[in-house]
Amino acid sequence: MLSQSVTNTSQLHIQQFTGLDNQTVQRLHSLGLHVGSPLAVVRYYPFHGPVIVQIDQQQIGIRYTVFQTLIGGH
Repeated sequence: MLSQSVTNTSQLHIQQFTGLDNQTVQRLHSLGLHVGSPLAVVRYYPFHGPVIVQIDQQQIGIRYTVFQTLIGGH
């Protein structure tokens, strides 16, 4: 199995953009991601691959490290 679908999607909220470069922050803002925005995880890929999230009926893939930063992780 190359990826793990998430059947039990819990809604998370974007906590911060601290530590991300300006270009990444601008791109995330253009996609509609802002502090406090709700998002749902659709799929995790192994080995810290991309994470597919859904925001406003739109699915996007973001790097694992960016995802961790957004939700306030490491």
